[in-house]
Amino acid sequence: MVAFWAMAIVTFLLDRLSKIAALAALSLGERRVVLPGLLEWRLSRNQGMALGFLSDYPVLILLLPLLAMVMGWLVIRQYRVTRFSRAAMALVVGGFLGNFLDRLWLGYVPDMIYFPWMPWFICNAADIAICIGVALLAVSLIFRPDDWRLKREEDAHGTHRADRPV
Repeated sequence: MVAFWAMAIVTFLLDRLSKIAALAALSLGERRVVLPGLLEWRLSRNQGMALGFLSDYPVLILLLPLLAMVMGWLVIRQYRVTRFSRAAMALVVGGFLGNFLDRLWLGYVPDMIYFPWMPWFICNAADIAICIGVALLAVSLIFRPDDWRLKREEDAHGTHRADRPV
């Protein structure tokens, strides 16, 4: 559990530092090319969720991610997940905390990472952590079914692996 929270906190801190740096170095709408055609810094304010979704509903923007996190926790606590799955969840939690606190404190989420080859999408470190975490969870669910053994099922069979909590 310590490793989970350490990874979530590091993810959160990296997100915070990148947003503080972007807010200090860029003005709103400013564009700085880092790698032509691949990566740019562009500061924007996302008042919604992904791709600005629900930007006119600030209460929903706070409640839906909280609800998703609670629902995820209620489901996941039924399983004895591995380090791999816990690392994926730590990325999601760290990213969630970064964006959630921005919504609470600022009323928007600063986005600054722009990929010109994906012109509809501008993001931040928290968004990237969430996407990587969700992708790793998908890999775990599809290709690593033993990562998701029910606690009751494992207890009934008396089996457990070394990388699972006892």
